Amino acid sequence: MKTDFIVGTRQSKLAMRQTQIVIQLLKKKFPKASFSVKKIVTEGDRNLKDSLQKIAGKGVFIKEIEQEMIDQKIDFAVHSLKDVTPVLPDGLMISAYPERESPYDCLVSAQPYQSLDDLPKGARIGTNSSRRQGQLLYLRPDLEIVPIRGNVDTRLKKIATEHLNGVVLAEAGLNRLGVDLSDFYQLSLKETILPAAGQGAIAIECRQADADTRALLATIDDQQTRECVTVERAFLRKLGGSCNYPIGSYAYEADAKIQFTGLVASTNGHKLFKKAQQGVIDGPVGSQVAQTLIDEGALDLIK
Repeated sequence: MKTDFIVGTRQSKLAMRQTQIVIQLLKKKFPKASFSVKKIVTEGDRNLKDSLQKIAGKGVFIKEIEQEMIDQKIDFAVHSLKDVTPVLPDGLMISAYPERESPYDCLVSAQPYQSLDDLPKGARIGTNSSRRQGQLLYLRPDLEIVPIRGNVDTRLKKIATEHLNGVVLAEAGLNRLGVDLSDFYQLSLKETILPAAGQGAIAIECRQADADTRALLATIDDQQTRECVTVERAFLRKLGGSCNYPIGSYAYEADAKIQFTGLVASTNGHKLFKKAQQGVIDGPVGSQVAQTLIDEGALDLIK
């Protein structure tokens, strides 16, 4: 088995931190292995002006990294799973999902709010996610959604510079980066906003034919995380969407069953389709819920 590996990743703080987490996990299993990190600039990194929907959405943070893997310039890649397309390029696979961080969103603000109901009428909320936007406007049609992009620090600064009442961020990113929120207030949206498929999970992608790398990565695969995100991604795949569509998808295990909720919203919040269903582990509950929503007309919202 080879012992030297090249790891591909984006160069953002969060991407680098997640890569460090993966390498640390692997080092515990294989202390003699060597890992070098190759930073790769993606389309989503180059174009920070346009919305993700405008620059094609699907795969804008991973396409260049996957090409480096196909060209055998890197051995494996570390991604935020929510950035990974539901269907992978031929010859590639996700070999490991380490244990998941929080899958939920939160509202970070300069003022304390106990719930979304506490936001003033016409409150300005920063997010570039159509999924978050659709759900927020469904609950509070009066809100003004302000598109923002950039890293966590940039988004937090925009609370002041863009006169925002708050920004919606993923808890996983804040936790992994150890972001200092002492000057802000944080409101969990666990019971309010359904996450993106795979949110909070790290995906480690490699070539199917690379047996050594697959064997290495398999040692840090978390079975429960894999089972849950597989259901979420099956829901996304059935709908033909990506993380840039107004689609929510979340699964967890309880009493040896999968508890799953899927959602499709219109970006203006006028319509929302949502269904919760229990299923067996390794079963088709994700695609079943997707088909139910398709039958109800949900696809009209993401065309």
